[in-house]
Amino acid sequence: DAKGKAENVPVPVMPELAKENSKAGLEAFIGYWYATYSYATETGDLTAWMMSTDTTTESGVAYKKAIDVNYADGRWLAGGRISVPSIEVLWQNGADSQVAKVQVIQEEIQYFDANARVGQVASEASNTAEAVKVTFKSGNWLVIDNGLILG
Repeated sequence: DAKGKAENVPVPVMPELAKENSKAGLEAFIGYWYATYSYATETGDLTAWMMSTDTTTESGVAYKKAIDVNYADGRWLAGGRISVPSIEVLWQNGADSQVAKVQVIQEEIQYFDANARVGQVASEASNTAEAVKVTFKSGNWLVIDNGLILG
């Protein structure tokens, strides 16, 4: 909130199902992946998110930079919790990568500077559709791309 950075936010725990190379496993993983980014938005800690994201891709770099910039020099965010009420996995047997369409709801985000002053205009709450592309390597899912679905 406006008084300071979030405290006592539970770190998301990956469900066992999310470790399976299956349609149901992928759906569970995507829910977990968004939970890790929600956690990063609330706390500035990208550790869990980075473990399941290819941060060398354009989208990975952009997501990481957004958190890094907003938590640099003592800044912080308030709000921004993410939920994913709808995940549609477009499973293709034997494919090197899989894709899902996800409804992403994010609460309003308020930005604060180190001195607790408002840092910029708040970002409004949003309800968007995103595409997520993943691959299963070495027994784990890895997000290799994601972004808004336009149109």
